[in-house]
Amino acid sequence: MSVFGVRAPVGRGVEIARLHETLDRVRRGRSARVLLTGESGVGTTTLADAFCAQVVDGPDGAVVVRVAAPEPVGAPVAYATTELLARALDDLVAPEQATSARSALALHDVLAAARRTAAPRPVVLALHDLHHVDPASATVLADLLRRLHGGGVLVLASATDPSRLAVRGRAWWPRLFADGGSGAGPDGTALAGVATEVRTVLVGGLDAASVAAFAATRRPAAPALGSAAAARLVAATGGHPVHLELLLRTVPDDVLAGDGSPAARRSLATRVGHAVAVLSPRTRDLVAALAVLGGSAPIALLEQVAAVTPGSTPPTAAAEAATAGLVDVHARGPRVELRFPHRLIRDAVYRGLPPETAAALHCTAAAATGGRTGFAHAVASAAGTPSPEVAGALAAAAAAESDHDEAATLRLWAAELAVSGVDREAYLLDAAVHLVSAGSLARLRAVEGPLRTARACGARDLALGTLAFESGDPDAYVPLAAALADEEAGATVRALAALKLGAHHVLHGRGARAVEVAAHVAELTDDPGLREGARTLEVVGSALRWGPDTALDVLGEHLDGVYGADLLVVCGRLYLAAGDPASAYVHLHRGLDRIRAGSATTMGRLVHLFLAEAAFRTGRWDEAETEARVGATAAPEAGSTWIAPAARGMWSVVRAARGGLGDAEADLRATRGPHLAPNALGAFTRDLAEAFVAQVRGDVERAYRVLSDLADGPVPALEAAPLALWRVLLADVAVDAGRLAMAGAVLQGFPAAGTPLWFQLSRHRLLGRLADRSGNVPAARQHYRDGLDLVAARPADAAECPVEVAALHAAAGRLGRRQGWASAAEDLATARRGFAGLGATPWVARVDAEIDLGVPGVTSSAPPAPTVPEPSWAATGPIAVHDGSPAVRTAPDAVPDTLPAAAATVLPESSAEHASLTPREREVVRLVAQGLTSREVAAALYVTPKAISYHLGNVFAKLGVTSRRQLWGRTFD
Repeated sequence: MSVFGVRAPVGRGVEIARLHETLDRVRRGRSARVLLTGESGVGTTTLADAFCAQVVDGPDGAVVVRVAAPEPVGAPVAYATTELLARALDDLVAPEQATSARSALALHDVLAAARRTAAPRPVVLALHDLHHVDPASATVLADLLRRLHGGGVLVLASATDPSRLAVRGRAWWPRLFADGGSGAGPDGTALAGVATEVRTVLVGGLDAASVAAFAATRRPAAPALGSAAAARLVAATGGHPVHLELLLRTVPDDVLAGDGSPAARRSLATRVGHAVAVLSPRTRDLVAALAVLGGSAPIALLEQVAAVTPGSTPPTAAAEAATAGLVDVHARGPRVELRFPHRLIRDAVYRGLPPETAAALHCTAAAATGGRTGFAHAVASAAGTPSPEVAGALAAAAAAESDHDEAATLRLWAAELAVSGVDREAYLLDAAVHLVSAGSLARLRAVEGPLRTARACGARDLALGTLAFESGDPDAYVPLAAALADEEAGATVRALAALKLGAHHVLHGRGARAVEVAAHVAELTDDPGLREGARTLEVVGSALRWGPDTALDVLGEHLDGVYGADLLVVCGRLYLAAGDPASAYVHLHRGLDRIRAGSATTMGRLVHLFLAEAAFRTGRWDEAETEARVGATAAPEAGSTWIAPAARGMWSVVRAARGGLGDAEADLRATRGPHLAPNALGAFTRDLAEAFVAQVRGDVERAYRVLSDLADGPVPALEAAPLALWRVLLADVAVDAGRLAMAGAVLQGFPAAGTPLWFQLSRHRLLGRLADRSGNVPAARQHYRDGLDLVAARPADAAECPVEVAALHAAAGRLGRRQGWASAAEDLATARRGFAGLGATPWVARVDAEIDLGVPGVTSSAPPAPTVPEPSWAATGPIAVHDGSPAVRTAPDAVPDTLPAAAATVLPESSAEHASLTPREREVVRLVAQGLTSREVAAALYVTPKAISYHLGNVFAKLGVTSRRQLWGRTFD
């Protein structure tokens, strides 16, 4: 037995060995997720448990967090699986505090804490029986798994093959375990370019050799199984372990020895039915009661369900059922519990019960268990027969239930047992309203058919309008407006309809209509959550009408007493639109803190997109990459197709900025599919991403064409602010493409004062670039100097816009290199450090190429430019932007002769590292440290440049550097 209470699997050596290989890679800093899937009962859970039992031992053993999704009794309990996961993680990390089971962010935080606590040991997150996961937990787990891209975590999951499931609506896991990808995009294709190893392993039946070994463990006293007999058992069972386990209990020794008749081909249900039939009556009653209860149960409870005299069960009954292979017996002191070895056996026993017997047992089980489980048994006992008493009790329980998911479940059960069609429809409509309130779209869609045939009313229109809205239907406003206008509908129905209708207006840019609709909510309800939703609509509607700055004024003091997370998230989005990404980042994280704590939100599908942009623009590119990935992969499951283009566009921006141009361009092509119908803002974001990626590629004509088309078309309200990022990008690519008149016109519209630092730096850089291209070098130098003076004067603000700081240094360094100024080397080195710290490999390469052209004081393959003192600039000044002709200069105040730049980073020298170098490597690195190129070093040592590259590769690995420029100035004795 393993530490998890399972037998060691026989015949699974290859699979376990491969799992160990995967874990070894995780130990070395990778992350991985593996799905074990196959026919139900084939042994995926046993395989995973056996592997986990092997890896927990030793000082470097893995930390295993194991959760099995509970099989639902009746309708699934919302968040049942994530609740178990949250408790398991809390027990490991912080038993004194409770993590929200409704928030992927909260679960990710506590799992990250577990990784830090366990380091350097890996963490294995074992998720069993994903096919039982409730829809609410499925959404949270999908979000969580997308976030687990840091090293040191192996996600090991098991699930029945979706093709073998009767209901496939919950088969979400194949997308997240698709070989080589992190999930599917909106078009069903896998997203590439991630470091996580992703794999699905199909586990099949045992072969003849494994069956022989399996039989030896189950019948050790029996004759050894020969190859022919093993083959016959494979033919009889398909190598299915559960079937084999039951069969081996009844096969005579002579058959195992190969002398008797071969085992007949029989189904597992037939064998289970035969095993039940030969039991004594009292034992058969206990097994039947256990099948109805479904899980583990003590004999005392089984006696209640079976309606036999308490304590009358003979002591041999449990042993008899265990000998037949039908149950496992567990004694806990005087308490004896029975449970089925596998769900397949339980299902076979249950299906073998006569309908009247099953109904009677469910009836007694309802009285014996009570609560929600009791209601489930009561519904099952009715077997579809109307029961007004039970239906009334369910409706009363639903009215007292505060959880909308649970209330909907009780209402739907009541609908099953209602006597009249009118009552049945009323319960269904009430359930639909609860599902809208809970945001349970999957469950709401499951009852869409009956809703369409229900009578026209506010509740029906609300439910159908919600489904239409979430699927991107532009006509969704029709049923939602009807629900709002239905004065016979309840206040809650009309308030929910107002919120959905307002969201539809926002989606399509109708700000005034959104504000008008939001006003109805306060008239209809005092519910703080609904009222805050109305406030959110009012703020966003104001932004669409008057711009983000006005909307922020409308929001004003309401942020201090917010009820949920939505207003904080909206506030962050408005700050992005207003050109203040630093404030946006702060407010978005305040909203995320609420979501981590389990606060209800309607922004769960958008917050990833907003935070990715805020993190990207403030230099937190690792976080931006994570959030963009989550947003890009979550969009199709969220049910809002219009989000997908924007989310995947942001994902492509981050990847392009880090050098993944091929993946970025592939993702952008996928956003053009006919199945996507983005709103104006989504399409604008996607097109802006295309322009950015084209600029990174160096295709300035394409970038200019896309951006000029955006500028000529109707610009969405939230992108029309003067500080919108696309305006800066348009001016940049206009200069790159030689459209100086266009660049000048764009820059002339830039505010000159009262703007955040990132915009001021961009403005100075672009004015400098335009002046440089226009032939006005002194004016260009002045603009670069003014920008760098701001960086030096405001270091805290500069830390929030590292991209603009590095770009400004790079532009100043390029000008200084061409002019031969002494400041060029320091500016280019500072730019390179800034870009390298972000992981912006395309820009690092451009700076490197600039340095290789020849920088004063640095030896390069290019002829060195003469070093000239920088002029005093007594007669130069800022550029006047007009039609692109050379600028008019005015005399500025005297300025310093050197451009301010960050101090060069001094790398520590380690004698131990240097000692690891070979004599030839030391010769090579000594010359490289003096600034020589590979060609010059090769000539000095009489070898080829290719040999120098080989030796440098070894040096980089031993010294932990990534560029020859990190070696400049170091000594290697």
